[in-house]
Order: sequence, then C-alpha cells, then structure tokens
Amino acid sequence: MADAATESSWCEISVPKIAGNLLSTLKRMPDNTQLCAVVKSDAYGHGIENVVPLLMEQNIGCIGISSNAEARAVRSAGFAGRLLRLRTATPQEVKSAIGDRIEEMFGAPAAVRSLIETLGQEALPKLHISLNAGGMSRDGLELSTARGRAGFFEMLELVPDQIVGLCTHFPSNEPVELAESIQRFHDDQAWIFTNCDLRRQDVLVHAGSTLTLHSGQDPKADMMRCGAILYGIAGPRPDFQSALALKSRVVSIGEYPKGSTIGYDRSCCLSEDKVLASIALGYANGYSRRFSDGGEVLIRGQRLPVMGKISMNTIVADVTSLPAIDVGDEVVAFGQQGSQVISSVAIEDLTGTIMADLYADWGQRNARVVIQP
Repeated sequence: MADAATESSWCEISVPKIAGNLLSTLKRMPDNTQLCAVVKSDAYGHGIENVVPLLMEQNIGCIGISSNAEARAVRSAGFAGRLLRLRTATPQEVKSAIGDRIEEMFGAPAAVRSLIETLGQEALPKLHISLNAGGMSRDGLELSTARGRAGFFEMLELVPDQIVGLCTHFPSNEPVELAESIQRFHDDQAWIFTNCDLRRQDVLVHAGSTLTLHSGQDPKADMMRCGAILYGIAGPRPDFQSALALKSRVVSIGEYPKGSTIGYDRSCCLSEDKVLASIALGYANGYSRRFSDGGEVLIRGQRLPVMGKISMNTIVADVTSLPAIDVGDEVVAFGQQGSQVISSVAIEDLTGTIMADLYADWGQRNARVVIQP
C-alpha cells in the first residue's frame, strides 16, 4: 500500500465509499435479479484487491472481468464464485486461464471452432452465447438474419453441453431505445427456447449495465452486470459517492513578472505579475493535455486555475491569491478539499470523455493510497 507522504502524485481510494455504493446498488437491483460486479481495468482503477473483499462480504456470486490478469487477481483475493469474462477471448487466452475457472462469452461459430481446435472438446470451459439483439454489433450473434440463426444452431451442435448463459449488451440507455432493446433481447430468447432443446431454467440470462440500472428500467434478466456505479461514477447523490480522488503536491513556488510566458509553445502570457506553483502531475499521470485550457486544482481549500499547456510530469497553477502556500502542500486535481470540489461534471465537460475512462487511466498510472474504515 502506498504512503501519500512519499508520493508526488497518487489516487486516494476510499474503501468505505465503495462499500456504501455497493449496498446502494444492491438496494436498487430489480426483484429476483443477481448482481455481477464488474472489476474490469483493475476495478476501474480502484484496485481489485480493495474491492473483492467487499463483494465477498455481501455474498456476491459473480464477478465480471476482461483479462486473465484480472481473473487471477480476483482469485488471489479469495473469491471462489463465478468469474465471467465480458468479451470474447482468444483461444490462447482461454487455454492459459483454465485453472482460473473463467466462464467465457462467444457469439460466432468460427470463434467456437477455433476454441475447440486449441483446447479439445474435453477441456472446454462453460460458455455464454452473446446475442447482438440489434445492439453493439461487436461480438454478438445477430439472430435477425438467416445466417445468424444458422450460426446459432452450429454453435449449439459444436458445444451442446457447455452453454450455460445467454446475454447481450445494450448500446443505448435512452428510455425509448432501451425499452426497444430489452424487447428485442426477449424476442431473441423466445426464438431460442422455442427452436432448440435449451431449457430456460438451465440458462443464466444476463443483460444491463450501470446505466440500465440507473435508468430504472428492468431488463427482466437473471443478472445485471454493473461496474461504474460501484465506484460512484454514476448514481444519485448522496447514495453514491466518487470513491477515487486524484492528488499531487506543490514542488516549487516562484514569482514571475508581467509578460512571462508559461510552458510549451508560450501558450499563456501573464498580463500581470504572478505567483506560480509547479505541481508534480502531468499527462504521464493521466492528467491529459485536454486540461490545458480551463483546468483547475484545489490548494488549501481554494480553487485555482491551471496555466499553460500540460507537460508530461508537471502542471503550473496560479497561486497569487493564496495568502500562504508551501512546497509539499497537497493539491487536489479531482475530488474534494475543504468546501470546494472538482466535480465529475466539470471534468467531463472539460475533457469530453467519461469518468470511467479517466478513473481507469488515473488508477493505473499513479500510486494508490487506500483509505480504510
């Protein structure tokens, strides 16, 4: 575990906030619907080792991962339940993870044939058929076409005893589009159970993500796969709270006269004398160059503008208005300090991306300092 006192930049991870978000998520789950807790991208940058114990305390029976490394981290944390890979894997990935007991997701006969050629019929893992259902068009089987329906029967013939799940991923959570997607998924299920020997009671049906849960629409599935809401990226306040803060420190303070330029390309020129603080944070830490025009930080509870272009390891803030500042002062680039907050809304508006993108980046580029109960 990292120590903030010795780090120049770090992500502060609040275990109590993740625990609270998990409880709020479980309260919002539709009746008779399980939660598959998603810990992709090292739990969205929060650290799988910090999240899995909380999931085990709440008897979560299924965890969603993407990579073999994530699967091994989940198993190393003591989880013995279902592990579901939330994308199609290469046969080599599947083979190397047999010992981790991952249930795999496939949506094309060619991928299943390749898997059989690599592993052999006897070594196949449990499989979930991914249905496109008019959705993401990336790795799901499209049953609206004759080719897609023939592909389903081919997959069923290839792996008659391994199919344990049917799933889809909704591309939009706008109310009308989501309702249409849910209906399409149920239509596809109805076709399957009418035209083959698979029995509904023997198959885990899962669909829906954080945004689906947040929408309030019930996909009427056995399980929903939610990740972002566990980390406070989505969900109404105060029931859900951001569990990650991005922090750094002041490493230098200087006085600069009117006319001085700041950073690369002289993109910022001082219109008056200023006191500037250099901060040990930059795009190498995931603090993107998109923050160059409009970025702000918190120092001693005061909101201060970022000046000039973001460098690889350094940003500059205008601290002229601070009555006092010292080298080593804590800087908040995202999160709360005193009564001031650099919020998700402000960050997303400035960067044009979503917090899940930034969390995954920040949490894996910086040391993690864990706040325990």
